[in-house]
Amino acid sequence: MWEPVGPLPASVYWRRRFVAILSTVAALVAVAWTTAALLTPPATTPTTQPGRAAMTAPQQADPSPVPASTPGTGPSPTAGEASASAAGSATESATSEASATTSEVVLPDDTPRAAVPVPPSVPVPPSGPVPCTNDMISVGAEIDQPEHRVGERPTLRLVVVNISEQPCVRDLDGARQEIVVWSGDGVDRLWSSNDCVNPATVDLRTLVPGQPVAFAVRWAGRTSTPGCAETRTEVPAGAYRVLTRVDDVISEPAPFLRNP
Repeated sequence: MWEPVGPLPASVYWRRRFVAILSTVAALVAVAWTTAALLTPPATTPTTQPGRAAMTAPQQADPSPVPASTPGTGPSPTAGEASASAAGSATESATSEASATTSEVVLPDDTPRAAVPVPPSVPVPPSGPVPCTNDMISVGAEIDQPEHRVGERPTLRLVVVNISEQPCVRDLDGARQEIVVWSGDGVDRLWSSNDCVNPATVDLRTLVPGQPVAFAVRWAGRTSTPGCAETRTEVPAGAYRVLTRVDDVISEPAPFLRNP
């Protein structure tokens, strides 16, 4: 029964039997391993709940705690904010200074005035009014009130009158006229309408005998120097005088007080 029977040598049949047996054993092992893998339950891996881990994890202290602010004090300004604040203050100061300077412009004053007595008029020459000589005009200085408080802006006036008997023509150019504030003793020149503003403009006028022509400026109450080269300062309380001129015709002084 076990002996191979056939036309081939016996060794051939034994090898065939051996291969068949090995194949059968391998198939049985594979089936057994697959069955064991399917029947064995998978191992469970313990999981950690995020919420529980977060609650049980130790809390670390902030290595750089924020210092408590002092009651009643706000946050310190940054360098940029401080620079902006300083620049804003400087701008406001410069604007105030410029406003006080540019507003001191001498302008025509149309305040009604009484006529000044003059000699009887003479006929106007056929060629028209003659030029006004210095002897034909008078120049006066006025102030709106004899007393002002420091910080107020008094109105100063220059008044020109033709005191001759005939109309005449005079150039009342802004550069030819001037309003000046002096100390009460007339020693110190404190302010002039020509220092910072009052540009030159041709202003030929026919002056009628006895009819005043006035110009006015609101003085800021500060000092000035020719060319506005120095810092202007507030004129303190005291006694002062204002004088005016047209070319080299100078008025009499008009005194006034600045009270504290």
